[in-house]
Amino acid sequence: MKKSVVCMVGVLVSAAALAGCSSPSNQPGQPPSSTTTQAPTTGEAKPANPGTGIIEATTMASCDTAAGKVAAKGTVTPPDGTKGTVKISVSWVDPKSSAVLAKGEQTFKDAQAGKALDWAINAEVPQKGSEVKCVLGAAVL
Repeated sequence: MKKSVVCMVGVLVSAAALAGCSSPSNQPGQPPSSTTTQAPTTGEAKPANPGTGIIEATTMASCDTAAGKVAAKGTVTPPDGTKGTVKISVSWVDPKSSAVLAKGEQTFKDAQAGKALDWAINAEVPQKGSEVKCVLGAAVL
């Protein structure tokens, strides 16, 4: 019986010592005193240099919005001082949900400033989605 009492006392002393080590802010049911959050990751790689936008130097002459094979056409004239690759993108978007239904890109390596370039992008919009809008993007990388 003495052994049982000694063991129980040892367990109680250990429990008391451990309880004295925990801070009141970390008690169950209470949030920690400081919280760090991290933005969710998408697994999508993002370029280190997303480029400089030149949408004002870009026009879209036409863009199909029916389901199936679609095409968009236009012109880009890189502004003075432009050096690098010009990238034109068109996204076919469902305006109700903001979902991108299709996307296409065209790039022009070493585009010359002031020289107009005709671009054409093809994609395929799936049958779903009743309304489709074209969204134009243009950047120098």
